[in-house]
Amino acid sequence: MNDQRTYCVGGHLFALDFPPELLSEKELAPYAPFRTACCSGGDVLFSLSLVADAASLPPAGQETAAFEDENGRMTLFAMPSGGLAVHLSTPPNPECCHLCISHDYRRATAWLGGSCAERHYALDTAMMLLYAFAASSHDTLLFHASVVEHDGSGYLFLGKSGTGKSTHSRLWLQHIAGTTLLNDDNPVVRVVDGRAYVFGSPWSGKTPCYQNRRAPVGAIVRLHQSPYNAIDRLSGARAYAALLPSCSCMKWNRPMAEAVHRTIGQVMASAAVYDMACLPEPAAAALCLKTITA
Repeated sequence: MNDQRTYCVGGHLFALDFPPELLSEKELAPYAPFRTACCSGGDVLFSLSLVADAASLPPAGQETAAFEDENGRMTLFAMPSGGLAVHLSTPPNPECCHLCISHDYRRATAWLGGSCAERHYALDTAMMLLYAFAASSHDTLLFHASVVEHDGSGYLFLGKSGTGKSTHSRLWLQHIAGTTLLNDDNPVVRVVDGRAYVFGSPWSGKTPCYQNRRAPVGAIVRLHQSPYNAIDRLSGARAYAALLPSCSCMKWNRPMAEAVHRTIGQVMASAAVYDMACLPEPAAAALCLKTITA
């Protein structure tokens, strides 16, 4: 009999169905703080079912996009059914995940392979893709960011990989009293009644920070390395351009891109957006705090 679990992240429910031998409690540990009671299918944002054999999945169609990073390669395929197939590879393993997603992003089936670490990576990637795609039409964005909480507000730090998002958060934690880490890689931002909130998630990169709580967004800061510290508030197209690269979505998919565009607009109306040139030093965190909380 399969194990069936329901989770709630950012106020959205999703379900996981899997044979018990495919996943250990260690692999599911980041999701434990978000586990909730079962609910009816109509309330679920998406459901993911795991299978033991990749051959049981429908064949992929035409390749539409491919991406590579330090973790491996992701290839997307259009399926004849109108859905989407995603294949993940992690060198030297040529395959660690085959994911098939329905056209409305609400139902998916996946095979996970490789080592325990590779299965964990594949599960997280599949869950994040499904969450980002399915939640995009619900005023919800999955950000690539590090976020701290201070005096009841959440502050997101954005930037390209290697920019120093985690380092800047760590400077706040070490030098600004009353600061806690909410998430260090993939927080959720959702607009509720016109107010933007940031939520913890099971996806926190290399930092094990799985906090099931939320905070109103106080500000969003895009970081870039510099030989000096300086911070400026952004508005209009500059603020939009600072946020969009950090939002997980298929930007070539017009309905999804339009939904993300609308949500970014709501986030900009609710929270200030800044650009910061900074050094990895306590003075940068002090300047950031002083400016965005003024």
